[in-house]
Amino acid sequence: MSVRSIFGFFTSFLMILLVLTTACSENGDNGNNSGDDDSNGWGSKTIPSDTNPCKNPEYWPYQVSSDVRPVMVHYRTLEEENVALRALKDIESVWKIEVDDLQFTPPPSDNGYCGPDGLFDIFLWNGIGGCSVDVSTDTIVTSWGGRPSFMIIDPWGPYGGDLLYGLAGHEFNHACQAADDWYEIGIAFEMTSTYIEQLFTAGCSYCVEDFQLRPEWSLFRYDDYHTWYMYGAALYLHYLRDHDFAGDDHFASELWKRSRNTPVLTVNKPNFVDAVDSLLQEKNGSDFIDSAIGFARWRYYTGSRDDGKHFLPWTEDKSQLPFLPEADIRINLRASAKAKSVSPSPQPMLVGSAYIQIYRENGDPETLSISLDAPYDPQIRWVVQAVPGLDEESDGELLDLSQGSAILRFTEEGERTLILTVLPTSEYNPDEQDETRYPVTVLLNP
Repeated sequence: MSVRSIFGFFTSFLMILLVLTTACSENGDNGNNSGDDDSNGWGSKTIPSDTNPCKNPEYWPYQVSSDVRPVMVHYRTLEEENVALRALKDIESVWKIEVDDLQFTPPPSDNGYCGPDGLFDIFLWNGIGGCSVDVSTDTIVTSWGGRPSFMIIDPWGPYGGDLLYGLAGHEFNHACQAADDWYEIGIAFEMTSTYIEQLFTAGCSYCVEDFQLRPEWSLFRYDDYHTWYMYGAALYLHYLRDHDFAGDDHFASELWKRSRNTPVLTVNKPNFVDAVDSLLQEKNGSDFIDSAIGFARWRYYTGSRDDGKHFLPWTEDKSQLPFLPEADIRINLRASAKAKSVSPSPQPMLVGSAYIQIYRENGDPETLSISLDAPYDPQIRWVVQAVPGLDEESDGELLDLSQGSAILRFTEEGERTLILTVLPTSEYNPDEQDETRYPVTVLLNP
């Protein structure tokens, strides 16, 4: 797990800075290094924190290359050789799964911009305290805008242990993303890498917790790494996989290929939402907005509310985001059926949702008339759903407010949760998402 910090989406210096939260192992297989003798002692010198390994390779006098993948691992001393071999072994395995099996675009050759040749370069940096993927040159090297990249990892960081494999899976996915579109919306990078990471290690509990704690945020909000929201948003990709693609993971790599920029390679068009639109339209005639509505319902059925009818587990025997206890959606407000009106707090952003639980007590009516009171805004519309379903065949329903109100019926337990989602009335551009909140009041009448 890692944190990606973006310095300008539309510059050629866009960079992923990732703070290590999954662990790296210090143990590895024995093998022979292919580097030169460190006769000048560069391997023992302190590396300035702002060092670019591609421009200052002297700090890494030793290298080991793969016999099966175009990868080279750089390390500093002979004592680090086992760690380098372990990292190389993990990247070889990750490459097979992500590129060969799932069809992600492999990192293109850097033509010697970084390291002595065109191989994908990984630098072991003891003490950097994090991990990163960055492009190795400002030059676009493919006809669709792909950029070569390199990786920095610190297997000796504060979270050391046995989880280098999961870290390698997450970070390498960023390198594959750079091979398609380095100018994409920030959250798309992290939600995809966290989604793929679960093929290699257990799901990130604090990531999905932060995401489910903030349902009122825009689904694709970029929060500049103040929380783990962008990582937990991998839950949305679980929804696409299970709702639209019958559990087939290949859709994720196809999304990135359809995000490649054209005709201007440095302008984010098509963007990630355009890619979702394109893929869903081709698959079943739906689009991103349809998926946002469906996902608002599905994310209710996570954690302790998992009913076995929504999210599908991967075959891997490890914990996954939808089923972690921390994945329970946060209910914004719980109110009695006697209430005349209720207003969610916080109020939702565009393509965000509020969850309001209404409960009956003895003597309360068995149904309520539901209507909304919201300032008129021609740029938005509200969609209201009610969960859980009223019988085994239903997981909830849309409430048709086109005539001004709709009837809300209660379950035998006497509770329903309203999902209020605010959506655009025109094309949604995630690059233009702002922090605007949209006030709404639910009116309850017997």
